[in-house]
Amino acid sequence: MPSLAPPTTADRAAPAAGGAVPWLPHALALLAVTGLLVLLAAVSIWQERLRQRERATAATENLARLLEAQVADVLNRADVLLQAGAQQWQALTGVEGGREGSREASAQGSEAAAVALRSLAGTVPGLQNLRVADAQGRWRWAGGTALAAGDAAAALPPLSTGALDAFQRLRTDAGAGLVLLGPQRAAADQPWLLLLARAVKAPGGHFNGMVSVELPVNRFDALLSAVDLGEGGAAALRTETLALVYRRPWPPEGMAAAVGRSDISLTLREALATNPLAGGFEANTPMDGVRRISVYRKVQDYPLLLLVGVPESEFPGGWNTVDAAIVTLAAATLVLAALATGALYRLQRRALGEAQRRLVAIVEGSQDAIVSETRDGVITSWNSGAERLFGWAAAEMLGQSFARLVPDDRRDETTDMLARVHRGEPVAHFETERLCRDGRRIHVSMSISPLLDAHGQVVGHARIARDMTLQKTLAEEVRQLAFIDPLTRLPNRRLLMDRLHQAQQNSRRAGTHGAVLFLDLDGFKQLNDRLGHDAGDQCLVAVARRLREAVRDTDTVARLGGDEFVVVCEQLGADDTQARGHLGGLQAKIGDAIAQPMRLVGEPVRCEASIGWRLFLGADDNPERLLADADAAMYQHKQQRRPLHAAVLGPGLDDEDDGTL
Repeated sequence: MPSLAPPTTADRAAPAAGGAVPWLPHALALLAVTGLLVLLAAVSIWQERLRQRERATAATENLARLLEAQVADVLNRADVLLQAGAQQWQALTGVEGGREGSREASAQGSEAAAVALRSLAGTVPGLQNLRVADAQGRWRWAGGTALAAGDAAAALPPLSTGALDAFQRLRTDAGAGLVLLGPQRAAADQPWLLLLARAVKAPGGHFNGMVSVELPVNRFDALLSAVDLGEGGAAALRTETLALVYRRPWPPEGMAAAVGRSDISLTLREALATNPLAGGFEANTPMDGVRRISVYRKVQDYPLLLLVGVPESEFPGGWNTVDAAIVTLAAATLVLAALATGALYRLQRRALGEAQRRLVAIVEGSQDAIVSETRDGVITSWNSGAERLFGWAAAEMLGQSFARLVPDDRRDETTDMLARVHRGEPVAHFETERLCRDGRRIHVSMSISPLLDAHGQVVGHARIARDMTLQKTLAEEVRQLAFIDPLTRLPNRRLLMDRLHQAQQNSRRAGTHGAVLFLDLDGFKQLNDRLGHDAGDQCLVAVARRLREAVRDTDTVARLGGDEFVVVCEQLGADDTQARGHLGGLQAKIGDAIAQPMRLVGEPVRCEASIGWRLFLGADDNPERLLADADAAMYQHKQQRRPLHAAVLGPGLDDEDDGTL
């Protein structure tokens, strides 16, 4: 190798004799090659750092999305529990505003509500202290026991400073939904808790109390521990005021000293000021001093902030090796440079493979269905969550179109959604239906996000789907309990009064008569005494079916309770005489339908009913008045028909008539 020392005066003066090659051009060439290699290496290192930073940020964002979904799932299930509890309590107790006169009237309802709430409290593990307070702020149900309205033990406990705050917020804000307060604890030796509460609404919509439940903050330990954050990684939950709820790992001083603290980096405060919903930043964590690549996300619509950070040391990418290669390339041949480049390439592939395997583990470990597709809708990835949700194995779906899972009546919806995604707009948390392998339609909550290439162009999209069947089923069960008679599946009194009010409004707009028919089965008590309550229930179910078949589809058949039924008829005509004629025919048809023989517990039975009715035109009378008038008319009809035929007839059926329902 020629010397790089500067030429002396003798060297410059000596002639170039004997074809000797001057060393200066070689030195300059070597310097040029060395400089080019150093420049190329420096540029390569700079670009690699940018790419690895992007991968680190993307991996951290994926971790944050996964953890957000899991935390939101716990809160969503708690919220569903509170909504169900509020509806159960109001539906079964019927207490409005804590009136003193409601104590005896709601005693049986309180016990029934206590049974229902005990059953609900066990549906969501990890929650504790499900309680119900009335409109005056007194506990009516706590710890599985229904308390009387005036019970001295119903005072709010010391822990419920937060409960009082939640109670005041729900009472003063009619539009408040789920209220989440905390973290808080009753004493230094007690666990830290989050308080979740919802209002109990009376039928008129006014505030009638509060349902609350406590969520221990250590409930999040299993969620945050289930995701591999790497050595030195950290995840934390904070309230909207940035008070710490939970952190993994806890700082050296421990959980007791950390919960409630709001010390965060200035970088995070600036990022939150710019975008309070989601973002990323790099900073030293004040609690442990570790510099991390971090992202934050608001947990859906809840006042909680999720932060996930991965230390920069998790993504070294072999930069020390590259630095050594730069020194080697400055003093070595191009062959050595090529070998160093090959080593760097292998190291990069190893680092990228590790990151990809970690991402695959996260996706495969998710309980949600995660599917990626090309821009044309061809499936390129299908995780185990998708296999469980839709029933198709990955081998059967890769290369196929996601359209095979979309019902025909949902294709327009899907087209509109994908058009937005292809414009670069993510579509988050919309509810829809999809098809399983066995042809079942299931309710899912779905999010669709665009997949971008290095140039920011949309090259595909990713879907995250969650099964909503349980939530839908629970909501339908709550609705059934509130509005449907469980024996006959007919509307109960609450739904009947709503239908009657609507019928009055329709009568006022159309100028046509409507009517309320009140039916009472004759001799039903004797039937129960002679044949038993099972036979009585069968009789009520049969009568309900016959009533539905005897009236029009637009008419309403309801059961008030016992053996009393009500039929609401509409569009009987504008003329009073014409309406009465229609009503007389309907009354005869109903009477004939009920009088048809039936067989109960092996015996032939024939039932008859006393029927009273009340015409109405418009909405001048309230629904309760119409129902009372029809009841009075029914009673008069019953008196006129005395003495009644026996409600249970043994003889009188032909031998050829088997009397079946």
